[in-house]
Amino acid sequence: MAKTVSNLILLVDDDTSARAVRKVVLEFHGHQVVAVGDAEHALHILQEQPIKLVILDYFLDGMTGTELARTMRGLKPQVPILLLSGSTDVPDGIECVDGYLSKLEPVAAIEKKIAELLHRPEASRICPQPAAGWRNAASKDRSG
Repeated sequence: MAKTVSNLILLVDDDTSARAVRKVVLEFHGHQVVAVGDAEHALHILQEQPIKLVILDYFLDGMTGTELARTMRGLKPQVPILLLSGSTDVPDGIECVDGYLSKLEPVAAIEKKIAELLHRPEASRICPQPAAGWRNAASKDRSG
């Protein structure tokens, strides 16, 4: 009998304790999880592993989760991104993620969103181009 292979999730949170707890909870629910604490490591894993879903914390050291999401979109636009935040305000830049939930949501709500994103068609994942100056400066039109 063939063993069912779960989808590999990349979890990015710079809070060591929160990351460890969330990883355990996700694994308890049958997911394979690679958990990292910084953007550079997350980008490397995204490029090297068969990641099927990214879960990002909004508040990261040195950048926001939505800034990291924009960069990830440039690397693998087909991979859905779920943004989690402990803030009560909806963060700026969520147009580059496929889902947004409060960290206070119950596990069942997060699991439901994960299932939804893993089964969502790639064509529905849209993110505007990064603003000029982000990562690679946009080239200027020099005609005329």
